[in-house]
Amino acid sequence: MTITLINTVLALLLTGMLMWLGLDLGDALLWGAIGGIVNYAPYVGPSVGVVVFALVGVVAFDSPMKMLAPPALYLGLQLLESEVITPMIVGHRWSISPLVILLWLLFCGWLWGIAGVLLAVPILVSFKIVAQRVPGMEAWSEIIE
Repeated sequence: MTITLINTVLALLLTGMLMWLGLDLGDALLWGAIGGIVNYAPYVGPSVGVVVFALVGVVAFDSPMKMLAPPALYLGLQLLESEVITPMIVGHRWSISPLVILLWLLFCGWLWGIAGVLLAVPILVSFKIVAQRVPGMEAWSEIIE
């Protein structure tokens, strides 16, 4: 729920900033939604978002400054979200090692493809909660931390 709210706010901010800056990409709401959706996949999603916005900037604009504006705007908002906002909001609730998350993302992506990347973190968090609650599985919870 919290991540959904954060990604929705990111999408709305991106939409508003694209419109406010006058970057006519055709449909700012669509591009804002794409920016919010790709942000669900940790590590991979933001990279895909920057590439998509860079391609859109190159196709839509002639000026080099305008070409760089959409990916720079997305990257700036995404960095603010991922480095400041999300750790402040969710950091105290989940105590999972970033290395474990990265390895789990690679494994789930290898096993199930894009769906695995999108479902990896919720599955890992669910497993951690179960491991904390089930007697005899506490060691797994400690390993994940």
